[in-house]
Amino acid sequence: MRLATLNLETARYGDVYRATRLARLRRQMVRHIERTDASAQKVEQALAKLAEANAPMDRHQ
Repeated sequence: MRLATLNLETARYGDVYRATRLARLRRQMVRHIERTDASAQKVEQALAKLAEANAPMDRHQ
């Protein structure tokens, strides 16, 4: 987001800049958490498949 000000100190260190930067960092963190969560779910699914494949088969029929 481009700030409409001629005062460089205000543009770089002002409240609007900090709020914009905080919002951008928050969005980045939320996206990172969502990607991490999706990856963790894939790992859990793979481990469940592995456990199922390695489970002893019941041959007493």
